[in-house]
Amino acid sequence: MVSLSQRPSRSQPMRKITTKNNGSRLNSNTNNKNRGNLSISMLVAYVMGVLILVYVSVMVLLAKYTTDTKSNNSNGVMNDDDGSHNNNNNISNGLRSNRKEILRNDPNRKPPRVYSRDEWGDRNIPYSPEPEFGHGVKPEVIRDVDVGNAAELGNDIQDETPPERVMTAYLEHVDQELWKTKPLPMRTTTKQELSPVIFKEVNSCSRLMEQIPADNFPDDDPYLPWLHDVFPTHDGKFIQFVAQNKRRCRTGTTEKEKKIAAHMAPQVALFQHVAVKRIKDDNSNEEPRYRLTGHEDADEDGMATRFICRFSNGEETLSIFNFSYEWASYRKKMRQMFHKDGRDNKQIHTSQLLFQCPVPESLVETIRTGVSVINDYATLFVDIVPIRTPPRYGPPNEFLPPYYKEFSTGTFDALAEYGDNHVLPRVEDSGRWENIPICKPTLLTYGKQQEDSKAVALASSEVKDPIKQHRLVSCLWASTGYATRGNRFAINDGQRRLLEWITYNKLIGVEHFYLYDNSAAFSTDSSLQPIADLFPDDVTLIKWPAKVCNNNKNNVDSVGERSSQYAAEASCRLRFGPHTDWIAQFDIDEYLVPMGNLTSIHTLLDKLDEEGKKIVSFGSWRAWPRRRFIEDPNLTRMHGARNCGRDQDCFQLRIPMNQTMLQAYNCDRQKPGQKTEQMPAEKQIYRPDYVKHHFIHYSTVTGLSVLNKDDMQKLGRPWNPRNPFPDPLSRFGDEVKEALMLHTKAVATQDTVFWESACSAASDGQATCRLGTPFPENMTGVNLETGDEGWKFNCYVNHKIDDYWVRMLEGKLKEHVPEIAQKLEAQKGHIVATK
Repeated sequence: MVSLSQRPSRSQPMRKITTKNNGSRLNSNTNNKNRGNLSISMLVAYVMGVLILVYVSVMVLLAKYTTDTKSNNSNGVMNDDDGSHNNNNNISNGLRSNRKEILRNDPNRKPPRVYSRDEWGDRNIPYSPEPEFGHGVKPEVIRDVDVGNAAELGNDIQDETPPERVMTAYLEHVDQELWKTKPLPMRTTTKQELSPVIFKEVNSCSRLMEQIPADNFPDDDPYLPWLHDVFPTHDGKFIQFVAQNKRRCRTGTTEKEKKIAAHMAPQVALFQHVAVKRIKDDNSNEEPRYRLTGHEDADEDGMATRFICRFSNGEETLSIFNFSYEWASYRKKMRQMFHKDGRDNKQIHTSQLLFQCPVPESLVETIRTGVSVINDYATLFVDIVPIRTPPRYGPPNEFLPPYYKEFSTGTFDALAEYGDNHVLPRVEDSGRWENIPICKPTLLTYGKQQEDSKAVALASSEVKDPIKQHRLVSCLWASTGYATRGNRFAINDGQRRLLEWITYNKLIGVEHFYLYDNSAAFSTDSSLQPIADLFPDDVTLIKWPAKVCNNNKNNVDSVGERSSQYAAEASCRLRFGPHTDWIAQFDIDEYLVPMGNLTSIHTLLDKLDEEGKKIVSFGSWRAWPRRRFIEDPNLTRMHGARNCGRDQDCFQLRIPMNQTMLQAYNCDRQKPGQKTEQMPAEKQIYRPDYVKHHFIHYSTVTGLSVLNKDDMQKLGRPWNPRNPFPDPLSRFGDEVKEALMLHTKAVATQDTVFWESACSAASDGQATCRLGTPFPENMTGVNLETGDEGWKFNCYVNHKIDDYWVRMLEGKLKEHVPEIAQKLEAQKGHIVATK
């Protein structure tokens, strides 16, 4: 028998083993066989023993977990959205399926009832192994809604829309089997076969964004765009549509989600242009008809379209895209614009569908001046009729619009795909959105701006550029409370954070705030309106109740899609962007801090204008709250898997009301100037007239990236055949001399597990400490191994925040926050006493 030491390694050749006589070889073989049988028996016994031990351990842990959940109250929170995703909200040890099996097999065993802790702002939440959207959200209210103002809301709104003008979705059956036939068969559906879905609640122009049925989209007809906002441009020449790509909402690999993705495939076809030609007889009174064709035979306005726009006066136009999605995909070096399996969520520029309907000349002035809106009710409407063709799954440049013909492969043959006489059905026989209200242009709709006579004073014959009302504004999507990705943790301090955030940003030079209030997506009991009312001249609040369609984290099978946030950002940029020079795209936990000698962001904007820059980015990496500024952890200490995600202690991290979030979280993990070297994200200030598409963190389509090669070179700029990004008109801000971002992201309760050991100076670094212990300014004689009284150093204080910005912020906040006013009075009294 070959000993272990004799066995060849994988890197050594096998050596031949010989014996001197056959008898000994026979005996050796017999012994080897017996020993082999014995070894196998021992191995089997060993494995069985291990399995039994694992089973017993699992049962013990399961029993302990069940006891914990019975004996501990729930704090109604879920894990933070930082770190790896865990769909098992309450169990992090992988026992969920076993526990469900036990409950299923024992009909007498009931899931533990969960009780809330009202003093922590929670509500009763029934047990659920998979938390629902909004789980645990119960916003903390620091200011109540003014009942008098609330009663006045909508008094001039018409109770009922005339039946003939109710917004309606006419649903047409989609037979995807026909896509396999070439050329594509003509549709034969009649109006009698369409299924109407009526939306009577859409009856107010001032509340249009609140009433559009974003959460009640009729999925049965996926060719209809998933609308979130509709409005006229400032000059009345176009109706702008903001829609989302609903196919991105469900992209998992389960059979159910595969079926959903396949059914929703027509959504991606809406991003791809088609070419059409009118075939109406000029001498006929009948409505025009349209034939699918190639670019060479298309009408000039039908070269790159997707919708027929029919206005309520009977006139029709053809839609245009805000930019070419095919070209954007090609310039981003995507091999395919879309995939059949629907897993395209990384292509963030196709998250939303932006298109316009040109307004017939006869209606432009009426729409521009808003006179067609009477008592908040629209009297003009538009229908949008999708041109239904199969999605193209080839390379994005197989059928580019003529403007980009130099780069088009021409491999998509419209004649082969559609035939030479594919005539679209009449509008009445087509699935469509009908009676979409045409309201006033933005400046005539919101706040004091509706009284701005300049908005309508210009004569119709004059060139009407957008009125610039501000230098710098904020587009903000926020709520009183919300659930983080994965529905694992509830953040309920929206009112408090918004009050501080607006107060601070006014100090640094933000002139106006367009606040898209998403509170109603989680709770109808609270609103951000009371905070907005404290700044009547500075805040325009838009109620935006649309829910995100998938709140999963981004590292799971069916990745998250925050559709509501993406649509709100696009709506703000397109509605209000024409009336400002710059937009700051930050969340209410992100503070842009002017650095160096700067005390206003306007100084930086002036410098960017001199440089010709259109976009400035700032590295964003979450900071840690300093221990000295948080509430005593023992006051909110909890235990058990139900509260902490595992059978350990944790606590709910709170910042006392007499402290600001800005000061408490002033402990960055990088020194100023080092964040851009390694960062998970960035945020931007940008010029909305230059950025064509913006996606939370990035400008994904810009004025230069949409140009073809000839026009780029006419501007004297080199043509980059590989990729137009990073955009040549963008740069990062200088964190030492200009500005940096402080990200005050809340710490999840579950992320405080092991905090005492993780934050100890003796920690081996295996667990992350999310409480800040700042490095001393002077490290001379400092022992890193002992830390600050045993706590590990892990972040750096920005002294300009503590020494200047906190003082300025508290001086303003004392008008609205009594706790801060009392603290400042106490400090003032202490100074007087010491003198």
